[in-house]
Amino acid sequence: MNRRRWLSLAAVAPLAAQAPKRDAMPRFQARSLDGQLHTRETLKGKVVLVQHWATWCGYCRKDEPAVEQILKDHAKDGLVVLAINAAESKATVQNYLKDHPRTAQVVLTPDTNLAQLFEGAGVPAYILIDRESNIAAMQPGSGGLMALRAMLKEAGLTKPDSK
Repeated sequence: MNRRRWLSLAAVAPLAAQAPKRDAMPRFQARSLDGQLHTRETLKGKVVLVQHWATWCGYCRKDEPAVEQILKDHAKDGLVVLAINAAESKATVQNYLKDHPRTAQVVLTPDTNLAQLFEGAGVPAYILIDRESNIAAMQPGSGGLMALRAMLKEAGLTKPDSK
């Protein structure tokens, strides 16, 4: 997915009068650092937030508490966060996680084909997959808690106290 696609989707989304037909998420596999294998098929029925991030990215660090908060708020609703690291070494990521533990399923670039979807998008970037394995929303860049909650609404998840 190139940057032009990311930008064009962002520009058109507010203009849509009806919910457009959602694109199916391509087949993928992602093995997290804890050894779990995630695929489109194993995650069907869950809402999946895919985050592209890096240890050196200040905006990614800024978004980490928001990602952790939505995961805490919606874990019982079937939300899964796959945090795809942007091509850093396993040692770098593991050292970072010692000081910045994450609840999200952290995945290294060699252990997934999801990183290809973020080509040209930079870090952080997000793709939200709905329960039917369709792309519900995308966001290039940091947006914080409110932006992530707005994305989750596209898959039917709302802030717990607003249900």
